[in-house]
Parts: sequence; structure tokens; C-alpha cells
Amino acid sequence: MKIQTRLTLAQEAPKKWARQYSYPSVRPDQHKITEQLAALDSPIDPDQVDAIIGNKSWTEVNRCSECGARVDVVVEIGEEPDYESLTAWVCLPCLRAAVALAEAAC
Repeated sequence: MKIQTRLTLAQEAPKKWARQYSYPSVRPDQHKITEQLAALDSPIDPDQVDAIIGNKSWTEVNRCSECGARVDVVVEIGEEPDYESLTAWVCLPCLRAAVALAEAAC
């Protein structure tokens, strides 16, 4: 389990970008982005990541997997996100509802 916010995603972006775009056949602009992200000082500002990459996809918090809400903080539960992974992102109200549901069953 881990917390996902724009800030946590920004901190992970340089390493994840480099891992995704590290093979020899990537475009030159992708190499440049790798270098620019690696040069950012910590804590990394999500807006800087967005500006370097050219969009917000690397710092956008996932929607809640239960209610679909777009929120500032979700808890990532399950496997490390990957193709066909068993991963859920759950907002605080849905987490509270899940705990209440489980407690009522005990």
C-alpha cells in the first residue's frame, strides 16, 4: 500500500521515465526529457515535471477505483501498477466505507 498524490508521483517520475525510455531506439526528445527530469532537485515540483514532459499524465492522481472520483489523494492497494496488474486506487471516503462495511460484518 502507498499514498498517491501529485507530489509522490513527481518524485517517482524521473526514475519511471528513465526505465520506460532507456532503450537505444527511443527518440532524441525522449533522451532529452530523461536528462531534464534527472536534473531536477528534490523535492520535485509536479508542475516542473508537467512542463518538461509536456502534459500532466505523469503527475495526475488516479481516479478512485470504487467511486470514480478525481481527488488529490488516493491509497494504492495491490500489485505494483503494470499491464493487467491487480491494483486499485481508493479515496478516503471509500476507504472509510470499506472499513465500516468490514466492521459491521464482524
